[in-house]
Parts: sequence; structure tokens; C-alpha cells
Amino acid sequence: MSPVPLASAIVSELSHSPNPASSSSVLLVTIWELGEAAGPLVIAPLSEMVGRYRVINTANVIFITAIALAATATSVEQFIAARMLTGLAVASNVLAPAIVGDIFVREQRGGALSLVFLAPLIGGACGPMFGSAVANRWGWRAVLWGNASFAAACEGLFLTFFRETYRVVILRRRAERLAMEHKRLAGPEASKSLRFKTPYHGDDEASVTSSQLRKLGEAILRPMIVLSGSGVLMAMSLLAGTVFTFLYVYNTTLADMLVNVYKIPPEMVGSCYVVFCKSLNSFPSREHDSD
Repeated sequence: MSPVPLASAIVSELSHSPNPASSSSVLLVTIWELGEAAGPLVIAPLSEMVGRYRVINTANVIFITAIALAATATSVEQFIAARMLTGLAVASNVLAPAIVGDIFVREQRGGALSLVFLAPLIGGACGPMFGSAVANRWGWRAVLWGNASFAAACEGLFLTFFRETYRVVILRRRAERLAMEHKRLAGPEASKSLRFKTPYHGDDEASVTSSQLRKLGEAILRPMIVLSGSGVLMAMSLLAGTVFTFLYVYNTTLADMLVNVYKIPPEMVGSCYVVFCKSLNSFPSREHDSD
């Protein structure tokens, strides 16, 4: 969210025009959502094929790389492409609830999920505020390099402390380790008479086979099939789409309006985005969020 109040300044500098097209500023902000909508269709099923650890760390590396590409962008098109890639690689929004489900029993998930859902709201509220202040002093590229540095530090913590949580992958690796130990101790011929299987045997092959690719395609199409078959879900999606439309109209026009009409200093514009914190009032209480 930190580049949101800086969209016009970024487009103006990259396009070398004092009055850039407003559509470029809008696309620079909203293209993130296109990537964030498409990414989960692949990230979620992949995490069940190869495990959470590989997917989330790979996505985090792509996320950091995309931010670096945006920070070094020399054209509006390159910046927009980097922003879309950043949205595609936001694995934390997709896998964090799944990881919580892997680690905690159902009765203990409420508090952890509250923290998971709290983080994007705090980022949406505080990111523009810090982004405006930093950009006014050091430029918008410094904002992105700061984001990349913070994301890299978090990825370092992931690589150091995070371990695989998906039980299917954990049991599969345990079975493979036991099979290798038995082969080493009993010999190749004796190991053929004993096979180590998991409760998920048949659906947990390590290599990406044609069957797994077919399942991946089915997982990508499943949300569209469910959406097209439910009128209630289509109505709710239309309502959510309308709300997001107004939200991003607000996001892309507020900064210019505050500077040009109300003459607010640019470094203070980001503070106006703290109204995102009002969304915290809609959080359910911990006692009612145990499922």
C-alpha cells in the first residue's frame, strides 16, 4: 500500500510528463489486485502438491525480486508489470490461514487467525503514511527499496525458523526416510519386500506428473465452476466488486485531491489513509472466532 499515494508522482517521473494520464496512475494501483486474485489459484493447490515451505519461500523470493524490479523501473509499463508480479507472489495472504490450520487445533485457531487478518489492515493503514514521509525526503524509489529490505529480512526469518507444516508432505518425507534407512540396513533385495506408505498414499507423489498437472488445472478452474453455479455467490461477488471499485477510486484520487485542492503537504497525505484502521472494528471477538 505504500506506493498508493505516490502513484501520480511515480507515473509523472517515469513518463517524463508533468500531466500524465490518470489511467496510468489507476492501473499502477489496481494491477496489484489482478495479480492477487490470480495468484491464489496456483499457489494454494501447489502448496498441497509440494508443501507449504517450498511454495511460500519461492513466492517470497519472487515478491522481493518484483519489488526490486519496480524500484529500478525506467518506464511505466515496467513498473506496472512489476506491480502485477508482486501481487501474484503474495503467498502470505493465501497460505497463512492454511498454515494456522496445519499448526493449531480448531479450538485454538481464533487468536492466530485474528493476528493473520490484522497484519494486512495495519499495513494498509500505516504503509501510505510512512511511504509519503519517506518519498518526500528520499524519493519513491527509497520507499520500494525499504519494502524490499523489510521483505528480505522477513524471508531470512522464514528460512531460519519456518518448517514444513502440511501433514501430507511431512508423512511422505518420513516414509521416504524410513525406506532409505531400511534399504541401507537390510539391503536392496530385502527392501523390495517392505514398502512404507502413508495414509495419503497414491495422492502424495513427489514428482509433478501428468496426473498432478491435471489436478492443478482442476483446482484452478474449480472457483469459476463454483461461482457460475451459485446465484447467491455471484450476487455477493458483485457486491464485493462494487465495494472494491469505490475503494480504489478513493485510493487513486484522494492523494491528488488533498494536494491540489486542500493544499496538504505531500508528506502528510499518507496519514489520511489511516482510516483503514476503522476496519478493525469489524473483527469478530476471539470467543466467536474459534472455527
